Amino acid sequence: DAGYKPSIFFDFDTGDFVTLHDGKLKEASGFEAWVQWCYKTIMTQRYAHEGYSTDIGIDYESALQADSREEAESILQREIEEALMADPSERTLYVGNIMFQWEAEHCLVTVQVQGIDGDIEIQTQFESEVV
Repeated sequence: DAGYKPSIFFDFDTGDFVTLHDGKLKEASGFEAWVQWCYKTIMTQRYAHEGYSTDIGIDYESALQADSREEAESILQREIEEALMADPSERTLYVGNIMFQWEAEHCLVTVQVQGIDGDIEIQTQFESEVV
């Protein structure tokens, strides 16, 4: 079914679900859950986790072994678009501008994503050996 469904808040810094002061898990609204799904999808190495379908994640490790930044960006752009558009709940309508900022040992990626009820900008970074 298309649409936003509530979920449990996940803290990417601690790698665990967020608990409230009374020990209960913090609930994320449907929109917040979609935003977290977008982040998780981009941060997950595709094919590395048996618990996920092959539609989940991006193969950033292979992309970042490309011979040039241009080739790596092309691969990452395709991987990111495909992964976000594979949303099983059909919340993602469009993946817009994807920008890359290369620094010494990592690549900062910014992605514009349009959902059924709003737009978001997400950022993540990957460790890189591409020159």
